[in-house]
This record gives sequence, C-alpha cells and structure tokens, in this order.
Amino acid sequence: MAAMTSLEELEEKVAELQKQNEVLGIENEMLADYLQRDADRGAGAEDGDEGFSDMPSPSEKGKKGMQARGGRQGQQRQVRLPTSLTLEEKFRIANQEVDALTRDIDQTKKTSEQNLDILRALMEETDIRTAEVKRDAYEFRRDIVVGAENPRTGKTMAEKVLKYMEDKLTQKDMLINKLLMKNQAYKTSIKKAENALKSKQETGDDLQYIDFHQLQIENQQFVQRIEEANQELLDLKRRSGRTVKILNSMKKKLSSLTTEAKFLEDEIKERKAMLAKTEHDIVKVVEEKEAARKEHKRLRAQRQSPEMPQILDYVNQKEEEFMLEGQRRNWIRKVELAATVAKRLRASMRTGTLP
Repeated sequence: MAAMTSLEELEEKVAELQKQNEVLGIENEMLADYLQRDADRGAGAEDGDEGFSDMPSPSEKGKKGMQARGGRQGQQRQVRLPTSLTLEEKFRIANQEVDALTRDIDQTKKTSEQNLDILRALMEETDIRTAEVKRDAYEFRRDIVVGAENPRTGKTMAEKVLKYMEDKLTQKDMLINKLLMKNQAYKTSIKKAENALKSKQETGDDLQYIDFHQLQIENQQFVQRIEEANQELLDLKRRSGRTVKILNSMKKKLSSLTTEAKFLEDEIKERKAMLAKTEHDIVKVVEEKEAARKEHKRLRAQRQSPEMPQILDYVNQKEEEFMLEGQRRNWIRKVELAATVAKRLRASMRTGTLP
C-alpha cells in the first residue's frame, strides 16, 4: 500500500515537473526571441542596459547571497550568477514581445494589402489587355480576313492590309504620345511638390502636429475617393466587357440572319421562276387540249357523215384517233398535276412559308 502511494506521489511529481519544464521552455523561447531581437536591432550593449536596467545585477544578487550566508562568503572564491528572472522582468519581456509581435502583424498586414493591391492592378490590366486583344482579333477578322478578300479571286488584297497596319501604327503612336505627355505632367507636378517641400524646409516652415494631422485626414479622404473611383472604373470596365461581348454575339447573329435572308430571297426567286414556267406549261397544255378536242370533234363529224371513207383511210384514222386519245389522256394528267403544284405554290406564297 505504501509502495502504491509513493508511486502515485512520484507520478504526480513527474507530471508537475513536466508542466514546469513546458512553462520554462516557453519562457526560454520568449527570452531567446527577445535577445535575438535586441541583437538584430544592432544596439546590443545599450539595449541590454536599457532592457535590464531595473534588473538586479549579478554582483548585487551575489552580495545578497553573501549577506544571507554570513561568514561563509569569505571561504568562497566564486559568486554564483542568477539563473532565473523575477516576475516583473518576465512581465516586461512578455509585454515587449507582444508589442513586437503586434508590430510584425501590422507590418505583415500592410505588406499583404500592398501585394493584394498590386495583384488587383495586375488582374485589371490583364482583363484590359484581354479585351483589347479580343477586340483587335475581331477587327482584324472583320477588316482583313473577311473584308479584304477579293470576291473574284478569293485572295486578300494587300492594299487593305497595309492600310489596316498603318491605321494600327498610327493609333499606337497617338497612345504613346498621350502617355508621354501624361508622364511629363506627372514629373512636373512631382518636381513642383519637391521644390515646395524643399522651400518649406529651408524657410523653417515645418509642419506642426495639427497641420500634419489635418493632412492625414485629407489623405485618408483622398484615398477613399480614389478607391471609390477605382471601384467605379472597374465596374465600368466590366460593363464595357459585357457590352462588347453582347455586341459581338449580336453581330454574329445579324450575319447569320443576313445570310439566311439572302438564301430565302434566292429560294423565292427560284420558286417564282418555277411557278412562271409551270403556268406557261399549263397554258400550252390547255391550248393543245383545245386543239385536240377540235380535231376530235372534226373526226367524229367526218365519221358520222353519210359519205363512207375507204377502209384503209378508216384504219389510219382509227389508229390516229387512238394515238390522239392517249395523248389527250396524258395531257389531262399533266394538266391536273401542274394545277395541283401551282395551287400548292400559290398557297405557300400567300402564307409566306416555302417548303
């Protein structure tokens, strides 16, 4: 029982020692970061004196130890240095580390925002370049691939290609001149601002705290206005891109509808020509039918006359009658078919729907 109790106590002590070791490890890491930060600032000795100005020196702690140990100090030649920090020192170091981490976080946020602004600007420039490339490709296809094609030979005309290239180069030159003028204006304004600042510094008219605070407020207002203007410009660019896309789709649709309308016009002309030919055939068939009917009537009248023809004439006339009768039936069928086709075409032309 006693062994089990001692074992539990040992386990509790081990757990407590582990917790203390973890706390000491955290404190050591914080102290190491603090010392490394002091060393990086490049003021090791001075910063060390300022950071630990309130700490008791090793000699003072040694003197306190010597007073506590009494006469035994005379027998010891070495003074034991302190190995731990007081609560005030730990608190001060922790506060300094928290301030340093806060500054690092703010600097990281500022750098991240700057990088994010740069990436947004690059994305906007990429969108603008993409829209310009698409517009140039569309204009090249419209003016050169389709517009500059010779309808007789089917080849691209060199004059139109040269004119297109000259117009593009002229536009690029105008853009370059515009950007150069804007750059020169920016340089002039920067130089004026630098001269004004230099003159203020020379005359000793430095900015007071209130003036600086007022300038900060105005700067924030201008930055907010610039952000709003940039957002509005981005919205306008997006709308412009959508408008260009819709315009291109409508142009393609208009081209397809124009092609379809031309095809329908050609189809209507062809159907009208076919209808005119059918009507002409109908008139011709009707005339031939009328001539055949008259001839048939005449032959019947001759057959019913009292004068009897010769047998050979009768046979020839009978054969001719059979042939004419067959032709008449054929023409009657042709007339019926032509009348049906003409009726259907007239109905299609009235309704405006062609088969």
